[in-house]
Amino acid sequence: MQVSQRPIFRDKVVKHYMQRRQKDSLPRFISWPIPIFLWLLLGILLAGCVYAWYEEVPIYVNAPGMIVNATGLISQKPNSAVAMLLLSPQQASHLHVGQPVKVQVGSTAGPEIDSTIAAVEPGVVSPYAIRKRFGLGGREALMVAQPSVVVLVSLEALSPTIYAGSVLTARVEIGTQRLLAFLPGLGSLVGK
Repeated sequence: MQVSQRPIFRDKVVKHYMQRRQKDSLPRFISWPIPIFLWLLLGILLAGCVYAWYEEVPIYVNAPGMIVNATGLISQKPNSAVAMLLLSPQQASHLHVGQPVKVQVGSTAGPEIDSTIAAVEPGVVSPYAIRKRFGLGGREALMVAQPSVVVLVSLEALSPTIYAGSVLTARVEIGTQRLLAFLPGLGSLVGK
C-alpha cells in the first residue's frame, strides 16, 4: 500500500487557524449592557449635579408674633387682621415690604395663611416701646422680651375681632440658597 503525501488538512484551514492564533484577543469580563447602563447612570448623575447647582431653595427665619389692633398703622382691607412679628435685629437687613410670609395661628392645628410683609418698622425697637405702641399688657407683654425688629403682616383671611390677641408663629422668607450648599463641605465653596 502506498501512503499518500497529501496533507490531512486543507491549506486554507491551516492558514486560517494560524492567523487566529497570532491575533491578540482580550478576555470579555462584562457583557455589553453593563457599560451602557454605567454611562447612562453617570449621565443622570451629572444632570442631577447641574440641576442642584442652579436650583435655589428658600431660606426661612421663624418669628413669634400676635394679632394686634393696628388700625391706621398700615393700609388694609376692612375686616382683615394684622399680625405683628418680632424678629431679631440680625435679620433687619433681610426684611423688606412684599416678602412672602407663612403664618401659623395658634398651635400646629391652627390655620396656616400665606401673606406678605405689609410694613417693616424702622430700626430696632425696645420691648417697652413695642408694648406701649401696640397696647400689650398681661400675657401678651411677656412675649416681648428683647429689642426686636417689628414687622406687620396683613392677614385678609382672618377676622380681627375673632383672632385679636392670638399668638402665632411665622416663617419669613429672607432669601434663597443653592441646593448644593446644603451638602457638608460644599456650602462654603458654593456660596449663595
